[in-house]
Amino acid sequence: MGVRVGVRPPSHAILGTVQPSTTKPHPPTPEEMAFLSVPPMRYQRAYLWLLLLSAIDVMFTWHILRRGGSEMNPIAKLVIDHWELPGAIAFKFALVLFVIVSCEIVGRKRDRLGRTLIGTALGIATIPVAWSLVLLSMHGFLVKPVEPRDL
Repeated sequence: MGVRVGVRPPSHAILGTVQPSTTKPHPPTPEEMAFLSVPPMRYQRAYLWLLLLSAIDVMFTWHILRRGGSEMNPIAKLVIDHWELPGAIAFKFALVLFVIVSCEIVGRKRDRLGRTLIGTALGIATIPVAWSLVLLSMHGFLVKPVEPRDL
């Protein structure tokens, strides 16, 4: 292609910008949507709370175990005895993933049951965190007591 003398190219060609299209975009076809499409999650805020409670549970449990406490859940105890902290983290978050997937599957067919399921999971996840707080406060694990000689 040659350059024609006396003809000025459009401004978008000079500036390197793209001229807006005058045609409307078409809605994606089902085939286009099927590839890598994921529907939105149903109970996202509840999942965030579940994730937070689970993380706190792992941290409190490990804190208590390092100070001579013991794990009450026999399955978690077995995992912790074999794989220590990495195993406890993997076990806890595998359970969280199981709950989330279950809630999504159930909630897509029966929303009320899905809401009940995630609400129950949040209630159950709150119990060990609350109990750990009680134990930590009763045994002085939250704050190191000041010794008289330190004053």
